[in-house]
Amino acid sequence: MQHAIAVLRTEVRLLWGCHVLRGEGAVLASEDGTSCSGFAGLRLKVRSQYGATADEVVAVKSVGDGHYLVCLSPGFFRGVAAGDVIAYDECNKSAQVVERGGNVAVQVFHAGIAGDVVESLKRAAIKIGGRVDGELESLVVLTFPVRIGFPAIEEILNALPEDGVEWEYGNVFDEQGRPLAWWEDTT
Repeated sequence: MQHAIAVLRTEVRLLWGCHVLRGEGAVLASEDGTSCSGFAGLRLKVRSQYGATADEVVAVKSVGDGHYLVCLSPGFFRGVAAGDVIAYDECNKSAQVVERGGNVAVQVFHAGIAGDVVESLKRAAIKIGGRVDGELESLVVLTFPVRIGFPAIEEILNALPEDGVEWEYGNVFDEQGRPLAWWEDTT
């Protein structure tokens, strides 16, 4: 199953850039001030656990001095969520967070599960104050204000079937799996 999810991630990554540029599946506004209207796309390099690289187009708005407000949580680029302000390094296609927006990004990869399960997930996320920032056939990207709390977020994610679903936080752990702990400054 792990191999199937890894292959699925690769397939989704190829589709994701076009998806974000069209703004499909995105909520148009939120309490953190991000919206889907009038954004640009920055290409950020992502690396798979197997060493492959690809560019993900992340929806942003310029806030000046080479800094950008992330409008929609990325599907693959790690360390950022909607509402964060990032400094962009065009040469390396990388970004560094300069100001946290107070949101938690979650990517849910799925294969072979019923559509009503995915719809139920999206409804549950919205019900607790989250939003759907992107969706493809086998990926849902969710954004939650950190004030909702990790237990509430994990409760809806843990209700998903064990087979055919893998979810992960996009901006909670570093590349070595250590908590980033940025939320400690927001509470």
